[in-house]
Amino acid sequence: MSDKVIDFEVPIHSLAEDYPDFVDIMYSIGFTKIKVPGMLNTVGKIINLKKGSRAMGIPLDSIARAFQERGYELKNYDE
Repeated sequence: MSDKVIDFEVPIHSLAEDYPDFVDIMYSIGFTKIKVPGMLNTVGKIINLKKGSRAMGIPLDSIARAFQERGYELKNYDE
């Protein structure tokens, strides 16, 4: 079992606090607004990966694959 677990139902703000590479991974797959100042501390507290996927039009499988390739285990990921 991996020490790195991405829960698709946890707010992205919490994931960014837990994992230093989270923001860069998200940015690399198209979540460019994640680096807008204040975004994580406002919207990021209520948006999880499932909601973010729908809002940005980025498929969940793309998100899952990006994190799995970097050694993360997935939780609450169901397409």
